[in-house]
Amino acid sequence: MSRSPREVRVTALGGGVHQVTMPLPWALDHVHCYALEDSEGWTLIDCGLGTPGTLRRWQQVLNDLGSPHIRRVVITHYHPDHIGASGPLAALVGAEEVVQGTYDRTLALAAWSDPQSAARFAHYLRANGMPRELVDASVGEEEELPIELAEPTRLVGEGDVVQIAGEAHRVLLLPGHADGHIALLGESSGRLFSGDVLLAEITPNVGRWDDSRDDPLGEYLDTLRRIEELAPARVLPGHRALIDDPARRAREIAEHHEARLDEHEQALRAGAVSAYEVVGRVWGDRLGFHEQRFALAEALAHLSRLVLQGRAVETTPLRFAAA
Repeated sequence: MSRSPREVRVTALGGGVHQVTMPLPWALDHVHCYALEDSEGWTLIDCGLGTPGTLRRWQQVLNDLGSPHIRRVVITHYHPDHIGASGPLAALVGAEEVVQGTYDRTLALAAWSDPQSAARFAHYLRANGMPRELVDASVGEEEELPIELAEPTRLVGEGDVVQIAGEAHRVLLLPGHADGHIALLGESSGRLFSGDVLLAEITPNVGRWDDSRDDPLGEYLDTLRRIEELAPARVLPGHRALIDDPARRAREIAEHHEARLDEHEQALRAGAVSAYEVVGRVWGDRLGFHEQRFALAEALAHLSRLVLQGRAVETTPLRFAAA
């Protein structure tokens, strides 16, 4: 993937699956969505950021694919690059069905439709030690994100089935990157449409946010063990390359987080007390403000796991020390 692609790219993956790569304006400069052929009406998985350019690119993609009838849109999770264009896209294609995880819908409404969400986010960042000027910049960027939510017609959970092109796709609830994250596993093909649960080359952000459950890293490590046990044939992710040995990649990411836990414990022993101070010791000064809030949330996820393991203590709310 070239740096900061300005246009959409469509890649035929075989078996009636087309990868639709949309540009993003960040360091992670793209998101993969998917278009699945079906004689009864195609399925789109994930939507891209909710900019006018995204909708224009979708129109171009669908025209290039022969203007197929789109019956269904599936949302893997509520992060802006996956859900942002869901409302306009569902309207554009006249989707008869919009599928989203039950809990993910709750999180989407709280994050993107609640007028108090920005204030909660700002309080969360400040409470975890982030300086006010960075808080203001981060919250300002969040408030400007272009997001128009689709109204789901079908809410799903673990074990539900979505039929696509005659193949049963089992819904898996795989929390960690997002508490309500769903993925679709083809029962005969073994393909896993994974959203951001498993990525090649980089590791998905696993953060404890203001709306997260208490131990997102612990839940994510359980998710990785589950992927290793399921051993899907191929993972079609939301970013970067396809993954042809998902079980091995799941083990690699689990090992990465075990090493990161050690680094976070060392940061506490070196004198860091807040998540923001830990970020400075673990990541250094190479992060821009956009990445700093993700690093802060990931630091807090690791610190919370250390507390649960008895390797750290929360001395006062959101202040930590090595045990």
